[in-house]
Amino acid sequence: MNQSNLLEVRQLKTHFATERGRVTAVDGVSFHVNAGETIGVVGESGCGKSVTSSSILRLFGKNSGATIEGEIFFEGTDLLRMTIDEIQGIRGNMISMIFQDPMSSLNPVFTIGNQIAESIMLHQKLSKKDAMDKAIEMLRMVGIASPEKRVYDYPHQLSGGMRQRVMIAMGLSCKPKLLIADEPTTALDVTIQAQIVDLMIELKERLQMSIILITHDLGVVAEMCDRVLVMYLGQIVEEATVDSLFQSPRHPYTIGLMKSIPDLEGERGAPLHVIEGVVPSLYQVPMGCRFAPRCHLADHKCREQAPKLLPVHEEQKVRCWHYEKVNAQGGLSLA
Repeated sequence: MNQSNLLEVRQLKTHFATERGRVTAVDGVSFHVNAGETIGVVGESGCGKSVTSSSILRLFGKNSGATIEGEIFFEGTDLLRMTIDEIQGIRGNMISMIFQDPMSSLNPVFTIGNQIAESIMLHQKLSKKDAMDKAIEMLRMVGIASPEKRVYDYPHQLSGGMRQRVMIAMGLSCKPKLLIADEPTTALDVTIQAQIVDLMIELKERLQMSIILITHDLGVVAEMCDRVLVMYLGQIVEEATVDSLFQSPRHPYTIGLMKSIPDLEGERGAPLHVIEGVVPSLYQVPMGCRFAPRCHLADHKCREQAPKLLPVHEEQKVRCWHYEKVNAQGGLSLA
């Protein structure tokens, strides 16, 4: 393992046993996160983003039918070789996670103060009073007004944006080295989204932590991230720095995602670009390139041979047989 890497994931595979047989939701994913770095993970629903993040912390229960293979090194220790008690000491303490729906993630029968304090007491061994004081401090840090009063509120008494701030406060209460944020702005309106993004950028700098940001919003990626992983059907199809990805995307799927973003300066009423077809079922994974059934560049080789994720240059990797046909501005027409 590279000693500069805070997290290094090697050949991660996550399988699920189902009534129809075993499916592989994450298939051979490898990446690393440096200290102080923000990594964006993007792709359509069902591409394996959330399963990848849940696999890192081994959040699947005994009855989930999940099997995780590969290696996940955090500060040089393989998380997949840890006992349940050992991984519990990592969760919420060294690595924390924010989920996309704060209303379902927060317990409706406990005050938000109690829920933040619980993690603090568990990992930092503080008394209930000291933990509540720390909870008030965290609510103040994430910009909630009158935290001394709000700490006694229940989740239903808060707006969506405030609940997401509570989730961030809970995630950061033990000052983790790595924060995994699973679509933290999805359920919020655009104004609140911008506030949450600004808050996360500020707290990242203040706490000197790394972030894995899972999202479908390329605008948030451009604002927050240093590097980006583009996932499709359980695999990384492109990995690049933010500048390289937006200036010169090399995978047809990445270009399709970018073309789907509305152009504020474009023709009024013009139809949005759509990537034809749908993500294939995990029960019927294409034999060659997984994007081939939806790709206008696909030929016989694409349908028969699976491409590897190979470097284009030192800042970019791509999984495509025909990436050289994509011009430097990502101008390939998929229409």
